[in-house]
Amino acid sequence: MRLQLTLNHQPNQALPINYQWLISSWIYRTLEKANPEFSAWLHENGFGYQGKQYKLFTFSALSPQRYRIGQRSRAFVLAAPPSTIELSFYVDEAMQHFIVGLFKGQQFSLKSGPFQADFEVSGIQMLAPPPFRERMRFRLLSPLCISRQEEGKKYADYLHPQDEGYSQLLIQNLLHKQGALQQQAVGTTAAAPPIDFPYDFQLLSPPKSKLFTIKGVSIRGYLFDFELAALVELLELVPSALNYARFNCFNLWALMKPLNFHLSGLMRQRL
Repeated sequence: MRLQLTLNHQPNQALPINYQWLISSWIYRTLEKANPEFSAWLHENGFGYQGKQYKLFTFSALSPQRYRIGQRSRAFVLAAPPSTIELSFYVDEAMQHFIVGLFKGQQFSLKSGPFQADFEVSGIQMLAPPPFRERMRFRLLSPLCISRQEEGKKYADYLHPQDEGYSQLLIQNLLHKQGALQQQAVGTTAAAPPIDFPYDFQLLSPPKSKLFTIKGVSIRGYLFDFELAALVELLELVPSALNYARFNCFNLWALMKPLNFHLSGLMRQRL
């Protein structure tokens, strides 16, 4: 399920340039108001599989009408309202309207140190899912981080989308998240399935490097458009699953939208 929220706010309010963790905390707080047990479980555990935990929700960057970056203050200034943001949750149909109700009309603040921005959710739209096919095009709405931990190295290497093994790790991550969902449904653990099916990953735009500092940890992700061919059931996980493309690296949020359904159905948001 993908939601687009319209957020009213006063002009020229400022957030720290690395504000992503504030958005994540706000989402958890919103879920906690309705169901504290579910929120705590999602935050602490999520969908477990082979020693890793997957949250299966994502969010985009804030997109105000105009913004500016304070170079000295390291501030993200929301110069002109309103702002929009997309959220994506992997939930069943029965939960969708419940989640919409949690965010509808909500007033909230994001603050850290000297920074604070106050928001009101003035509009909410549930975005229709595309007709998923075996080959789809996507646009990342926030940076995707994939890293690889090599034996003998203290720190993981953050991979560029053109690096060898990038596409294999991407598919592997989707398989693990599919396994986490199946484990949650049936209550038994199964070994990760092998990649014994054809897949194809193609870049459609030059990757833009983005360096973030989240809770004191520097992480690098990339923004780009891409085409992915794989099993349909894996592609259906892409919008809500690649928030935690986690291969022994710190979690980084990444949301994507279907970019062009010309090969897979129709045409249709933003970054």
